[in-house]
Amino acid sequence: MNLEIHDLRILRAIAETGSLAAAARQLGTGQSNVSRHLQRIERTVGTTLFRRHHGGTTPTTAGSILLCGAQALLSQFDGLLSAVAAHTRDEASAAGRVRVGSIRNAILATVAGAIHSLLPDAALCVRTDDSSGVLLEALRARDLDVAVLRRLPLLDPPLPDDVESAVIASERLCAGVGADHRLAACISVGTPDLASETCVLTGPRTSALRRHFLAVAAHCGIAPELALAPDESVATALACASGAVHVSYPPPAPTPALVYRPLREEVARSQLVLAWTRSSSLAGYALALAEAVRDVQPSATPPADGGEPPPARRHRSPP
Repeated sequence: MNLEIHDLRILRAIAETGSLAAAARQLGTGQSNVSRHLQRIERTVGTTLFRRHHGGTTPTTAGSILLCGAQALLSQFDGLLSAVAAHTRDEASAAGRVRVGSIRNAILATVAGAIHSLLPDAALCVRTDDSSGVLLEALRARDLDVAVLRRLPLLDPPLPDDVESAVIASERLCAGVGADHRLAACISVGTPDLASETCVLTGPRTSALRRHFLAVAAHCGIAPELALAPDESVATALACASGAVHVSYPPPAPTPALVYRPLREEVARSQLVLAWTRSSSLAGYALALAEAVRDVQPSATPPADGGEPPPARRHRSPP
Protein backbone atom coordinates (compact mmCIF):
# COMPACT_ATOMS: atom_id res chain seq x y z
CA MET A 1 0.00 0.00 0.00
CA ASN A 2 1.35 3.43 -0.92
CA LEU A 3 1.27 6.63 1.09
CA GLU A 4 -0.87 9.45 -0.27
CA ILE A 5 -0.73 13.22 0.10
CA HIS A 6 -3.50 13.11 2.70
CA ASP A 7 -1.37 10.73 4.80
CA LEU A 8 1.52 13.18 4.73
CA ARG A 9 -0.78 16.01 5.82
CA ILE A 10 -1.88 13.93 8.81
CA LEU A 11 1.73 13.23 9.80
CA ARG A 12 2.58 16.92 9.49
CA ALA A 13 -0.42 17.93 11.62
CA ILE A 14 0.57 15.48 14.38
CA ALA A 15 4.15 16.76 14.36
CA GLU A 16 3.10 20.43 14.34
CA THR A 17 0.51 20.15 17.11
CA GLY A 18 2.22 17.54 19.28
CA SER A 19 -0.85 15.39 19.90
CA LEU A 20 -3.47 13.35 18.06
CA ALA A 21 -6.32 15.36 19.58
CA ALA A 22 -4.84 18.70 18.47
CA ALA A 23 -4.06 17.30 15.03
CA ALA A 24 -7.69 16.15 14.70
CA ARG A 25 -8.92 19.66 15.56
CA GLN A 26 -6.57 21.18 13.00
CA LEU A 27 -7.76 18.74 10.32
CA GLY A 28 -11.41 19.11 11.24
CA THR A 29 -11.97 15.44 12.03
CA GLY A 30 -12.16 13.10 15.03
CA GLN A 31 -9.21 11.89 17.11
CA SER A 32 -10.13 8.25 16.47
CA ASN A 33 -9.96 8.89 12.72
CA VAL A 34 -6.46 10.39 13.04
CA SER A 35 -5.38 7.50 15.26
CA ARG A 36 -6.62 4.90 12.73
CA HIS A 37 -4.85 6.72 9.90
CA LEU A 38 -1.60 6.85 11.86
CA GLN A 39 -1.80 3.13 12.66
CA ARG A 40 -2.35 2.33 8.98
CA ILE A 41 0.55 4.58 7.93
CA GLU A 42 2.86 2.90 10.46
CA ARG A 43 1.81 -0.51 9.17
CA THR A 44 2.55 0.65 5.64
CA VAL A 45 6.10 1.85 6.42
CA GLY A 46 6.73 -1.00 8.87
CA THR A 47 7.86 1.02 11.87
CA THR A 48 6.70 3.36 14.64
CA LEU A 49 6.69 7.02 13.58
CA PHE A 50 5.59 8.71 16.83
CA ARG A 51 6.17 7.94 20.49
CA ARG A 52 3.00 8.35 22.55
CA HIS A 53 3.49 9.73 26.06
CA HIS A 54 1.52 11.65 28.69
CA GLY A 55 2.40 15.02 27.17
CA GLY A 56 1.39 14.06 23.63
CA THR A 57 3.51 12.64 20.81
CA THR A 58 7.05 13.12 19.50
CA PRO A 59 8.50 11.78 16.24
CA THR A 60 10.82 8.80 16.34
CA THR A 61 14.01 8.89 14.28
CA ALA A 62 12.18 7.15 11.43
CA GLY A 63 9.32 9.61 11.85
CA SER A 64 11.66 12.58 11.64
CA ILE A 65 13.18 11.22 8.43
CA LEU A 66 9.76 10.71 6.89
CA LEU A 67 8.54 14.12 8.06
CA CYS A 68 11.54 15.85 6.50
CA GLY A 69 10.70 14.33 3.12
CA ALA A 70 6.98 14.92 3.66
CA GLN A 71 7.52 18.63 4.24
CA ALA A 72 9.43 18.91 0.97
CA LEU A 73 6.81 16.94 -0.97
CA LEU A 74 3.91 18.89 0.52
CA SER A 75 5.64 22.17 -0.27
CA GLN A 76 6.11 21.09 -3.89
CA PHE A 77 2.56 19.73 -4.13
CA ASP A 78 1.00 22.86 -2.63
CA GLY A 79 3.08 24.93 -5.04
CA LEU A 80 1.69 22.92 -7.95
CA LEU A 81 -1.85 23.42 -6.66
CA SER A 82 -1.23 27.15 -6.35
CA ALA A 83 0.08 27.31 -9.91
CA VAL A 84 -2.91 25.39 -11.23
CA ALA A 85 -5.29 27.52 -9.18
CA ALA A 86 -3.72 30.72 -10.51
CA HIS A 87 -4.10 29.47 -14.08
CA THR A 88 -7.66 28.28 -13.71
CA ARG A 89 -8.66 31.32 -11.63
CA ASP A 90 -7.99 33.42 -14.69
CA GLU A 91 -10.09 31.09 -16.84
CA ALA A 92 -12.94 31.00 -14.34
CA SER A 93 -12.84 34.74 -13.83
CA ALA A 94 -13.06 35.22 -17.58
CA ALA A 95 -16.17 33.08 -17.64
CA GLY A 96 -17.45 34.91 -14.54
CA ARG A 97 -19.15 31.87 -13.04
CA VAL A 98 -18.70 28.27 -11.99
CA ARG A 99 -21.63 25.94 -12.70
CA VAL A 100 -21.84 23.13 -10.15
CA GLY A 101 -24.27 20.23 -10.22
CA SER A 102 -24.76 17.92 -7.27
CA ILE A 103 -26.93 15.21 -5.86
CA ARG A 104 -28.73 16.38 -2.73
CA ASN A 105 -26.05 15.79 -0.12
CA ALA A 106 -24.42 17.84 2.63
CA ILE A 107 -21.05 17.56 0.86
CA LEU A 108 -22.26 20.24 -1.58
CA ALA A 109 -21.57 22.88 1.09
CA THR A 110 -17.95 21.70 1.35
CA VAL A 111 -17.55 21.76 -2.43
CA ALA A 112 -19.06 25.25 -2.66
CA GLY A 113 -16.80 26.49 0.14
CA ALA A 114 -13.69 25.09 -1.55
CA ILE A 115 -14.61 26.74 -4.85
CA HIS A 116 -15.28 30.07 -3.12
CA SER A 117 -11.97 29.94 -1.24
CA LEU A 118 -9.95 29.29 -4.38
CA LEU A 119 -12.04 31.32 -6.86
CA PRO A 120 -13.49 34.14 -4.74
CA ASP A 121 -14.38 36.31 -7.75
CA ALA A 122 -16.37 33.64 -9.59
CA ALA A 123 -20.15 33.53 -9.23
CA LEU A 124 -21.37 30.11 -8.14
CA CYS A 125 -24.37 28.63 -9.96
CA VAL A 126 -25.70 25.49 -8.28
CA ARG A 127 -28.05 22.84 -9.64
CA THR A 128 -29.21 19.87 -7.55
CA ASP A 129 -30.97 16.69 -8.61
CA ASP A 130 -31.75 13.31 -7.08
CA SER A 131 -30.39 11.55 -10.17
CA SER A 132 -26.68 11.26 -10.87
CA GLY A 133 -27.61 10.22 -14.41
CA VAL A 134 -29.37 13.52 -15.06
CA LEU A 135 -26.39 15.47 -13.73
CA LEU A 136 -23.98 13.38 -15.81
CA GLU A 137 -25.89 14.18 -18.99
CA ALA A 138 -25.89 17.90 -18.10
CA LEU A 139 -22.14 17.71 -17.54
CA ARG A 140 -21.55 16.07 -20.93
CA ALA A 141 -23.82 18.64 -22.58
CA ARG A 142 -21.56 21.38 -21.13
CA ASP A 143 -24.36 22.78 -19.01
CA LEU A 144 -22.20 22.14 -15.92
CA ASP A 145 -18.50 22.67 -15.23
CA VAL A 146 -18.25 20.05 -12.46
CA ALA A 147 -20.73 17.70 -10.81
CA VAL A 148 -20.93 15.71 -7.58
CA LEU A 149 -22.27 12.25 -8.44
CA ARG A 150 -23.07 9.17 -6.40
CA ARG A 151 -21.42 6.06 -7.87
CA LEU A 152 -22.01 2.46 -6.85
CA PRO A 153 -18.66 0.73 -7.54
CA LEU A 154 -20.10 -2.79 -7.67
CA LEU A 155 -23.24 -1.90 -9.64
CA ASP A 156 -22.73 1.11 -11.92
CA PRO A 157 -21.19 0.86 -15.39
CA PRO A 158 -17.96 2.80 -16.07
CA LEU A 159 -18.24 6.52 -16.65
CA PRO A 160 -18.03 7.62 -20.31
CA ASP A 161 -14.53 8.02 -21.74
CA ASP A 162 -14.85 11.81 -21.94
CA VAL A 163 -15.56 12.13 -18.19
CA GLU A 164 -12.86 12.28 -15.53
CA SER A 165 -13.59 11.86 -11.84
CA ALA A 166 -12.04 11.81 -8.37
CA VAL A 167 -13.50 10.23 -5.24
CA ILE A 168 -14.22 12.82 -2.54
CA ALA A 169 -16.11 10.72 0.04
CA SER A 170 -17.39 7.22 0.73
CA GLU A 171 -20.78 6.36 2.21
CA ARG A 172 -22.69 3.22 3.07
CA LEU A 173 -26.37 2.51 3.25
CA CYS A 174 -27.50 2.72 6.86
CA ALA A 175 -30.30 1.19 8.90
CA GLY A 176 -31.98 3.61 11.30
CA VAL A 177 -33.76 1.91 14.22
CA GLY A 178 -35.23 2.90 17.56
CA ALA A 179 -33.07 2.56 20.66
CA ASP A 180 -35.05 -0.49 21.83
CA HIS A 181 -34.88 -2.28 18.47
CA ARG A 182 -33.02 -5.60 18.40
CA LEU A 183 -30.47 -4.17 15.93
CA ALA A 184 -29.70 -1.01 17.93
CA ALA A 185 -26.91 -2.67 19.90
CA CYS A 186 -25.06 -3.76 16.75
CA ILE A 187 -22.03 -1.83 15.47
CA SER A 188 -23.09 -2.68 11.93
CA VAL A 189 -26.01 -4.53 10.39
CA GLY A 190 -25.94 -7.46 8.01
CA THR A 191 -28.53 -6.97 5.28
CA PRO A 192 -29.97 -10.50 5.84
CA ASP A 193 -31.00 -9.24 9.32
CA LEU A 194 -33.55 -7.00 7.56
CA ALA A 195 -35.37 -9.88 5.87
CA SER A 196 -38.25 -9.85 8.36
CA GLU A 197 -38.33 -6.06 8.81
CA THR A 198 -40.38 -3.32 7.15
CA CYS A 199 -37.87 -0.99 5.52
CA VAL A 200 -38.86 2.65 5.01
CA LEU A 201 -37.19 4.58 2.16
CA THR A 202 -37.71 8.13 0.92
CA GLY A 203 -38.22 9.30 -2.66
CA PRO A 204 -40.00 7.83 -5.68
CA ARG A 205 -39.91 4.20 -6.77
CA THR A 206 -37.23 5.10 -9.32
CA SER A 207 -34.87 6.72 -6.79
CA ALA A 208 -31.18 5.77 -6.66
CA LEU A 209 -31.59 4.94 -2.95
CA ARG A 210 -34.32 2.38 -3.66
CA ARG A 211 -32.38 0.92 -6.61
CA HIS A 212 -29.27 0.58 -4.47
CA PHE A 213 -31.04 -1.03 -1.51
CA LEU A 214 -32.96 -3.49 -3.70
CA ALA A 215 -29.69 -4.49 -5.39
CA VAL A 216 -28.06 -5.09 -2.00
CA ALA A 217 -31.08 -7.08 -0.82
CA ALA A 218 -31.06 -9.19 -3.98
CA HIS A 219 -27.31 -9.74 -3.58
CA CYS A 220 -28.02 -11.12 -0.10
CA GLY A 221 -30.98 -13.20 -1.25
CA ILE A 222 -33.72 -11.40 0.67
CA ALA A 223 -36.87 -9.49 -0.29
CA PRO A 224 -37.85 -7.25 2.65
CA GLU A 225 -41.17 -5.43 2.84
CA LEU A 226 -40.80 -1.84 1.64
CA ALA A 227 -42.63 1.35 2.58
CA LEU A 228 -42.06 4.62 0.74
CA ALA A 229 -42.10 8.03 2.43
CA PRO A 230 -42.09 11.45 0.72
CA ASP A 231 -39.26 12.86 2.84
CA GLU A 232 -36.86 12.10 5.69
CA SER A 233 -39.09 13.51 8.45
CA VAL A 234 -41.98 11.22 7.47
CA ALA A 235 -39.61 8.25 7.13
CA THR A 236 -38.16 8.73 10.61
CA ALA A 237 -41.63 9.25 12.09
CA LEU A 238 -42.81 5.96 10.54
CA ALA A 239 -39.73 4.14 11.83
CA CYS A 240 -40.24 5.50 15.33
CA ALA A 241 -43.99 4.82 15.43
CA SER A 242 -44.03 1.35 13.94
CA GLY A 243 -40.63 -0.09 14.85
CA ALA A 244 -39.68 -0.20 11.17
CA VAL A 245 -36.18 0.35 9.78
CA HIS A 246 -35.34 3.63 8.05
CA VAL A 247 -32.93 2.78 5.22
CA SER A 248 -30.93 5.76 4.04
CA TYR A 249 -27.54 7.13 3.30
CA PRO A 250 -25.97 8.79 6.37
CA PRO A 251 -28.48 11.42 7.53
CA PRO A 252 -27.22 15.03 7.41
CA ALA A 253 -28.33 15.69 11.00
CA PRO A 254 -28.73 13.45 14.08
CA THR A 255 -32.19 12.04 14.74
CA PRO A 256 -32.60 11.71 18.53
CA ALA A 257 -35.18 8.89 18.37
CA LEU A 258 -33.17 6.69 15.97
CA VAL A 259 -29.68 5.23 15.84
CA TYR A 260 -28.09 4.55 12.45
CA ARG A 261 -25.90 1.53 11.74
CA PRO A 262 -24.06 0.93 8.43
CA LEU A 263 -24.87 -2.12 6.34
CA ARG A 264 -21.72 -4.19 6.36
CA GLU A 265 -21.78 -5.76 2.88
CA GLU A 266 -19.33 -4.19 0.43
CA VAL A 267 -22.09 -3.82 -2.17
CA ALA A 268 -23.77 -1.36 0.25
CA ARG A 269 -20.89 1.10 -0.24
CA SER A 270 -21.21 4.10 -2.54
CA GLN A 271 -18.74 6.77 -3.56
CA LEU A 272 -19.32 10.48 -3.96
CA VAL A 273 -17.18 11.65 -6.87
CA LEU A 274 -16.36 15.01 -8.37
CA ALA A 275 -16.75 14.64 -12.14
CA TRP A 276 -15.78 16.87 -15.06
CA THR A 277 -15.11 16.66 -18.77
CA ARG A 278 -11.80 17.36 -20.46
CA SER A 279 -13.40 20.31 -22.28
CA SER A 280 -14.56 21.95 -19.03
CA SER A 281 -13.00 25.31 -18.16
CA LEU A 282 -12.22 23.79 -14.76
CA ALA A 283 -10.60 20.61 -16.08
CA GLY A 284 -7.13 21.72 -15.02
CA TYR A 285 -8.40 22.70 -11.60
CA ALA A 286 -10.73 19.83 -10.71
CA LEU A 287 -8.14 17.55 -9.07
CA ALA A 288 -7.02 20.38 -6.81
CA LEU A 289 -10.64 21.04 -5.90
CA ALA A 290 -11.22 17.36 -5.09
CA GLU A 291 -8.10 17.36 -2.90
CA ALA A 292 -9.34 20.44 -1.04
CA VAL A 293 -12.71 18.79 -0.40
CA ARG A 294 -11.11 15.56 0.84
CA ASP A 295 -8.88 17.49 3.24
CA VAL A 296 -11.89 18.84 5.17
CA GLN A 297 -14.47 16.11 4.52
CA PRO A 298 -14.42 13.19 6.98
CA SER A 299 -15.74 9.83 5.83
CA ALA A 300 -19.52 10.05 6.09
CA THR A 301 -19.90 6.48 7.30
CA PRO A 302 -17.60 4.57 9.66
CA PRO A 303 -16.20 1.41 8.07
CA ALA A 304 -18.64 -1.45 8.70
CA ASP A 305 -15.84 -3.86 9.59
CA GLY A 306 -13.92 -1.50 11.86
CA GLY A 307 -11.13 -1.01 9.30
CA GLU A 308 -10.09 1.95 7.19
CA PRO A 309 -12.29 3.14 4.32
CA PRO A 310 -10.66 2.85 0.89
CA PRO A 311 -8.41 5.82 0.06
CA ALA A 312 -9.74 8.46 -2.32
CA ARG A 313 -8.05 8.42 -5.69
CA ARG A 314 -8.40 9.69 -9.19
CA HIS A 315 -10.05 7.26 -11.57
CA ARG A 316 -11.75 7.09 -14.92
CA SER A 317 -14.35 4.64 -13.79
CA PRO A 318 -15.24 3.03 -10.48
CA PRO A 319 -13.51 -0.27 -9.69
